[in-house]
Parts: sequence; C-alpha cells; structure tokens
Amino acid sequence: MSLIRSYERAQGIPLRQRSGVIVVTAAASYLVVAAVVMYYLLPVGFALEGAELLLAQVGTVLVGAAVVAYVATTVRRGIRRRAALWALADDAGWEYAADVSDRIWGGSIDEQIERSARTTTDYLCAAQPVPFDTAERVFSVGSGEGATLHTTRMVRIPLSAEAPRITLRSRRGGGALSALPRVPHGRSELTLEGNFSDVFAVSVPHGYEVDALYLLTPDLMAILLDHASECDLEIIDATLHLYLSPLDLSDPHELSGFLTVVGVLHERFSRRTALYRDDAAPPVDAEAYRRAGDTLAQGARSIDARARVGPIAAAVLAPLVPLAIGLVWMQFA
Repeated sequence: MSLIRSYERAQGIPLRQRSGVIVVTAAASYLVVAAVVMYYLLPVGFALEGAELLLAQVGTVLVGAAVVAYVATTVRRGIRRRAALWALADDAGWEYAADVSDRIWGGSIDEQIERSARTTTDYLCAAQPVPFDTAERVFSVGSGEGATLHTTRMVRIPLSAEAPRITLRSRRGGGALSALPRVPHGRSELTLEGNFSDVFAVSVPHGYEVDALYLLTPDLMAILLDHASECDLEIIDATLHLYLSPLDLSDPHELSGFLTVVGVLHERFSRRTALYRDDAAPPVDAEAYRRAGDTLAQGARSIDARARVGPIAAAVLAPLVPLAIGLVWMQFA
C-alpha cells in the first residue's frame, strides 16, 4: 500500500476527499466543460469553422490539460507532504494532526488575529528527544483589498518556570511578530550589549528591564545570534514561542536543523528560567489551584504596544488604486 493511501486511511479521510478522487473529479468535470465549449460554443456561439474551429478546439484541449495537470500536481504535492509528516511522527512516536485550527495556541498571533482569519495545519507534538509542539500557521492581517497573508512555522517549547513576557523580533527576517497589527511600543525596547540589538528588537514590560538582563545572558544572546537570528521569539509565562519561516519538516536536512535549534533553545532558556522568581508577584497558596501566570505580577505579563501604520494605510489606500489608475488613463487617453 502506498504511503499516501496509508495516510488517508489512518486519518479517516472520506473517500470523496481523497486526493485520487479529487483529481479524477477535476478531470471529469473539465471533460464535460470542454465538450460543451468545443462542440457547441465554438461552432455555434462563435460561428467558427474549418481550420479556425480546429485550432480553437486544440487550444481548449491543451488549456484543459494544463489546468488538470496543475490541480493534480498541487493536490498530490500537498497530500504527499502531509503523508510524509504523518510517517515521521509515527516512526518517532510523536503526535500528528493535519488541521488544528480550532485549538487555542497562545501567543501574540492568537491575541491579535481573529480565529476566522487564521488556520493552523501540519501539527506535530513531541515528548522526546526535546519536548515541543509545532504547526504551520497562515494568518491574514487587515481586511478587504488591503489584507495580506503571512505564513510561519510556530513552535512552543515548555520552560522550567514562568518568566516575564519578553519579545524578540528579528530585524533580519521580517518575521510573524513584526507583521501583526500591533507591535511593542518603542519605550518598551531594551538595548543590549554588543550587536545583539542590531539583530533583535527586544521588548520587555515596564519595570522588568533588570529581570530581562538576568534571563538574556551573554552566552544565551550568542546562542540566539548563531542559531535564531532570523526568528521571532516571545516568552509567555512558562512557554517559549518561536516563529520561523515555513519549513518542510519531511525533508531530513530541514528537520535536522529544526531539531537542533529547538534543542539548543530549550536547554538554554530552561536553564535561565529555572531559578527565576518575580519578587513583585503576589504570594500563592501552595494548596490552591495553579493557573498560568500565578507566579508573576500582572505587570510582568504584558508589554505596551502600538498600532502599525502600514496595514492601516494599505487598508485605506488599496480601494483608491483602481480609481487612480483610471484617472491617469483618462489623462493620457
């Protein structure tokens, strides 16, 4: 049995949604449309005959073949990648899910982007060799003609203890956190030694600058520069959120690099957060039910933010572009 068929059966994909059925349905649908075009629309509707009719019919067949080939290639490529991820997870003892858009992920994207404007697919959850879970997130910023689509590979890495919210936005990669409607305010930015601040914009809650310096030690900053200079990161409670460019984790080379980055960041951040304590946090009853953020003061869990001008300007100006083009055309017509 082929890998794709094994995957589709294991995932319980209905027969009508399986890749082979989709391709066959697309081909059959086009044959019906092509027959109507070639034997009715062209000779009757456009009154073509002779060589013109033959050329038009051949062109219809060629265009249809190209469309069907594109659909088949796209569908098979997508299902083959998902089947490879499923096989990877099965071999490694990880969990795999094709679509987890209905789950709450946490982090800045969930906080700022409505659920209807984001999808989360290709989910992997690993307990070893390093605990993490990861998924591909596609989200839309803005609305209407000014909306822009962004894709990122999200990773959650559990930490040893809770720490104040710290955001690191790569100045090189144009990452997911910099694409959001709201970004940390300039007054929240912390300047660090060396060239680290040239690579990352580091934002921390007001009053937690010293705490951030305790966590972001020179050796940890060196690790980030070496392994994650084009990534965005944020610490939220006891979780490190990592945002990378889209990856094909079914590729052994990309998977190896990905696991190396996750492993290094898990080890270093866990080591730094293990002994951290927020002196401003209220006392917690040892017998009480523990919730996320219980060991942190309220001020440690948020960073002052501002709205980005770019998405607002795009949303306002995008509808005016066709009008501007029309006016210019009228001037030179």
